[in-house]
Amino acid sequence: MNKMDFSMANADEAGAERPLLAKAKKAAIYAAPLLVILGGVAGVGILVATGPKPEEKDKAPQPPAVQFAVAHARPASISVNVQGEARPRIEAALAAQVAGRIVWASPAFVEGGAFREGDTLARIDNADYRLAVIRAQSQVAQAQEGLAREEAESELARQDWQALGRGDPSPLAVREPQLAQARAALAAAQASLRSAELDLERTNIRAPFTGRLRERRANIGDYVGPGAPVAVMFSTDAMEIRVPLTDADLASLRTPVGFSASGAQPGPAAHVSVVSGGRIRTWEGRLVRTEATVDARTRLVYGVIQVPNPFATTHAAPLAPGMFVTAQIDGSSRESMVAAPRSALKRNEYVYVVQADNTIDVRQVRPAQTTADEVLFRDGVADGERLVVSVLTAPREGMTVTPIDREGAAAQPQAQPAQEELELRR
Repeated sequence: MNKMDFSMANADEAGAERPLLAKAKKAAIYAAPLLVILGGVAGVGILVATGPKPEEKDKAPQPPAVQFAVAHARPASISVNVQGEARPRIEAALAAQVAGRIVWASPAFVEGGAFREGDTLARIDNADYRLAVIRAQSQVAQAQEGLAREEAESELARQDWQALGRGDPSPLAVREPQLAQARAALAAAQASLRSAELDLERTNIRAPFTGRLRERRANIGDYVGPGAPVAVMFSTDAMEIRVPLTDADLASLRTPVGFSASGAQPGPAAHVSVVSGGRIRTWEGRLVRTEATVDARTRLVYGVIQVPNPFATTHAAPLAPGMFVTAQIDGSSRESMVAAPRSALKRNEYVYVVQADNTIDVRQVRPAQTTADEVLFRDGVADGERLVVSVLTAPREGMTVTPIDREGAAAQPQAQPAQEELELRR
């Protein structure tokens, strides 16, 4: 074989080997990922087989732990907490009764000025009124003189008639008509004098009661006429607070609609408080009346608390008109009620009672009174029952719980407002 034949033979063999190499490479490319996956699965299997086994968990969930407090029966007096605005018992707009120019005003004739009943607030120019009194006095004197003259003439006529011996005289003969006219003229003159004296007195604008000035509407130099407003004044003998009362409140106070206090029934005591000057100020008063109508829109009855002597010096600060106050009205005589912590009341109308078998009784109740720390029940909760005082998520009737006595357990955080709101939403 020559060299050319040998070269051609080698070329044919090389051409035959190339497709085999290509197929082998392609098979290797596809097989490599599969080998990696198989190797990983085998490795995981080995780790699982040789690693520590996880602890087995109980399939049944544990009952949730809750804190409870025992409800206790005790004598209690229900009080009613209400709010309202203080207002004076009497408030009056003072007006001039005669016309004229104001020529004098009291130094206390300013907003907030204090006056006693009968004190002069301001004075109108009285020159014309003094002259009117003098004229009326002269008219009275003239009328008195005329009456005296007529009485004398009447007596003379009676004597003359009797001297003639003609029997009883006629009224005209003894001048009785003229005498009656003189008496009427005197009465009219005296009335005119009294009217002039009243007008003179009315030039002094006086306080109709003991109190303080809320608003001054006239000053020295102003000309005022009859009925012209001069000032607004309020009494300081008592302050009143109009407060809303529900039907339950009236029942707690044993007070009917249309109640009015009297000596035999003075009304429930009320403790009024307000924050003034950074301090809590308190006054004592009474519920003196309830209005005789029920508000058609709110179904409430309004009562009036009266606080005597709100500006007394015994108080560090006065109970002034316009103050927004809180009042606690004492209820009727003490009665037996069931008390529980405030946190036992859920959503303002439910309690979760832990039964003897540690299941929950979701019970709807109507508390007699609720404060920041305590809730009182007339019915719905029995003495000695265990009430849940912690947050319980998604409570349901018959739910099993693990009760923990709050008194004997370690302190746990109480329900926050946000948690209670979350519970309410659920």
